[in-house]
Amino acid sequence: MDKDRLRQHALQIGNVSSDYELEIEDFREEHRVALFVWKSTHDAEQGIWIELDGEGHLLHYDQYKPKIHHFPLQEEELLEKSLQFVSHHYPGALKTFIPEKSKTLSNGIRFSYVQMELGLPLKMTGFYVDVAFSGDIISFRYYGEAKDIRLPGEILDKVWVKQSFLAEVKMNLLIAKLSPDVYENVSHSLRLVYEPDCPFYTHSADRLAEKNVENENAEEYDIGYLPLSDKLPGYPDIYKVIGFDKNALTKLREVEVDDEVVTVWHLDPLHSVNHSLSLDSYFQRKTENMLKIRTEKQTGKITGLFNFMDTEGPLSLSNEECRTIALKFLYTLYPNADQYFRIASPNEDEETTQYEFHFSIYHKGISTHFGLCHITVNKTTGLITHYMAPDIDVNRLEDIYVQPTLSEEEAKSLYIENLDFELAWNKSYEENQHEFYELIYRVSFPKLHGDIRFIDARSGGKIVARI
Repeated sequence: MDKDRLRQHALQIGNVSSDYELEIEDFREEHRVALFVWKSTHDAEQGIWIELDGEGHLLHYDQYKPKIHHFPLQEEELLEKSLQFVSHHYPGALKTFIPEKSKTLSNGIRFSYVQMELGLPLKMTGFYVDVAFSGDIISFRYYGEAKDIRLPGEILDKVWVKQSFLAEVKMNLLIAKLSPDVYENVSHSLRLVYEPDCPFYTHSADRLAEKNVENENAEEYDIGYLPLSDKLPGYPDIYKVIGFDKNALTKLREVEVDDEVVTVWHLDPLHSVNHSLSLDSYFQRKTENMLKIRTEKQTGKITGLFNFMDTEGPLSLSNEECRTIALKFLYTLYPNADQYFRIASPNEDEETTQYEFHFSIYHKGISTHFGLCHITVNKTTGLITHYMAPDIDVNRLEDIYVQPTLSEEEAKSLYIENLDFELAWNKSYEENQHEFYELIYRVSFPKLHGDIRFIDARSGGKIVARI
């Protein structure tokens, strides 16, 4: 189909009314995928997203902030409506794929079907449908069938894999920020924990490829954090060093997100206006000459900065000079930064106009999980162009008692007592981006509702990630 026919087909699928206007129209020739996005003329948060392949088959459908007008239905009725929707677009899909367990969402239920091989599901195959409790279809994605499934010549003995894992697994002591949205049976808190340092989380199940150990989830992040050598004075006006000039900028919007305020500014007048509906142009319009600032609602302290203004100045600052600017910015926000922050070893890349500086938080010699901070300095202007605050309140670190009750060996025993390995299909990619499925062993905890991420260093409690 050509773009016009695809657009008309998408309008029919989404039942798009005149209350919506087309915001994105993009066709990627290399992938033969067309994308159409409409937004409501009455509510900017309401929208419809539709992706079609070159033949007009529906690949992805999403309603954002959908209007629900009907009474709730029973799960059997919701399943029937979902499968009717799927059968309309893919008549043979229900015979090709196998149903998985349904999942309850905040506003409905997700029904998903997958392809099976050797009695195991292949992730990102088949399809899923999200249906509101009213029976309205609010999301759909079709993945289709796997095209390259590589069966092992001989399956590796699980006992050997498990013994190899147990011989090298260690436990690292750190301070973690826990959230009940991520972990089961916890409250929002900072806690002294042991984190597993595993030799691998997945391992090829093919005996002929047993040396090909996968370690995608256990990468080494030790890039050499060093103490801050100098305590520098902060900036008297922090807004100058981020390039904020109220006379040259106009506030575009301001929204409250949890405990923060997000404010977006743009140069006035805008230097260019791109009227193309392509996806690249959409993101360009959303970011071009923009300055986004996140601040704490209570204190006004800057917690995030994204400067999208394409500014190049006359300077040619060295890495060391930009490092001083980044440190002074950090000391402005955290006057006692030298007590908690360490800086990563410098990157001397001279090919870029930006120098990036990475910091991590330590408390009494113990590192923190999620205590990362990033600052980027433009070496031609001397301005801060990007800042991401650590996701930890350093003022609360003094409340943490850093002496563990458990030894590392005791924590390791608690971690491995429910640990096992299970077979699963893993989607991998070759250098040419060709995708294929290979059989692997992966760490599992069959007696628990999820994987153990930490062991509480004082109580011995197992902190399990929500599925």
